[in-house]
Amino acid sequence: MKKYSVGNADISAEMLKQSFAATSCGFVVTDCQQKDNPVIFVNQAFERITGYKAGEVLGKNCRFLLGKDRQQGPLEQVREAVGHERQCAVVLRNYRKDGTLFYNELSVAPMRNRSRDVTHLIWLLRNVTAQIEREEKMAALIAEKEERFSAYVENANEAIWRIDFEPPIPFGAPQSQQVQMIFDNGVFSEANDAVARTYGLNRGKEVIGRPLREFMEQSDPKNVEKMVEFVQKKFRMNNLVTYEKVSDGTTNIIVNNIIPSIKDGKVRHMWGASLELSELFEAQQELKRSKAELTAQKKALEEKNAALKELIAHIEMDKKELKDRIMANVEQVIIPSLEKIRLHKGAEAYIEQHRKALEDLTSSFGRKVADSRVKLTSREIEVCNMVKNGLTSKEIASLLNIAVHTVEKHRRMARNKLGLANKGINLRTYLNSL
Repeated sequence: MKKYSVGNADISAEMLKQSFAATSCGFVVTDCQQKDNPVIFVNQAFERITGYKAGEVLGKNCRFLLGKDRQQGPLEQVREAVGHERQCAVVLRNYRKDGTLFYNELSVAPMRNRSRDVTHLIWLLRNVTAQIEREEKMAALIAEKEERFSAYVENANEAIWRIDFEPPIPFGAPQSQQVQMIFDNGVFSEANDAVARTYGLNRGKEVIGRPLREFMEQSDPKNVEKMVEFVQKKFRMNNLVTYEKVSDGTTNIIVNNIIPSIKDGKVRHMWGASLELSELFEAQQELKRSKAELTAQKKALEEKNAALKELIAHIEMDKKELKDRIMANVEQVIIPSLEKIRLHKGAEAYIEQHRKALEDLTSSFGRKVADSRVKLTSREIEVCNMVKNGLTSKEIASLLNIAVHTVEKHRRMARNKLGLANKGINLRTYLNSL
């Protein structure tokens, strides 16, 4: 019984036939010792896969399965493997008898005789069309999503970027070393136009390939502080605030949301989305300053109000003290003295008028008739005081040693200034109401 070596195993011809018949894969045996390496055996699975009957293919070269599609890259691998008498596996586009395409996962293995010479080739066919179509569909879907993602990234208002670390940053390294590696190893590998605008540039491609430290300077203590916090959060952070350099030398305040790519305990790159919020932060700072100024002004005003209240309280106390002193002097000194003068005959009426005038010092009458807005003369005030106390014009003229018509003139002037002209209000009645 003939035996053949397939790989490192010696297999009889009968065993090969039984194996070919039992498998779901297509088997073809070709004879290398004959011209053009013709087919000498096919199994039923081959017939089912290709649509060809055994009698239609025996004696032919297997290339008929390629149809007219002969310019396939993997064919060179097959030719090289056959030429060097070794195994190989490739995927080819093959065609069934009815012309329909199917993808063939083809494996080729040489068969050797006892002298180790290659006498035959075993061709294993497996229809992988469904798998290839799924892969192509998935690849197309991925490509579509990548295209959509690229379109979104390019047109997004947010700055979207990726920074690669070469070499990667190990999680196990000391915290200070990880922070240093962020500045030393970070390089932009992706950036949309919004990233460029953040740095005062025009296009994202102007950012790609540039080191992170070119924009986020390590010399700024605030950036080092933020990177320490970033490392402590395992390179995953929302609302990370950084202070980054613009092409004109100014500094922008950037808010970042970042996720890392971690493999084998190392951070290999990180994706981020950022917004430039310098104006907002400046407005917030200005608001804080304004609030602080308002608080200080409010405190100063409260202190002034407290001082004013204290001053008014002192004035009221001084007024009360002055009033009490005037009342005490009038009641205890002046009025008693006038009482003594009144004992002398002839001066009683005049002295009585002075006594009443002194009593009025403690009432509101004197203040009201002397109000600067009324603008009564001193003589008019004196006449009004006597009218209030019930004296007639003749009595007033006698006491003041003036003519009666002069007294009447002073009374008319006082009525006009007090707003009583043509109102039919008695002057004495009005003066007593004050």
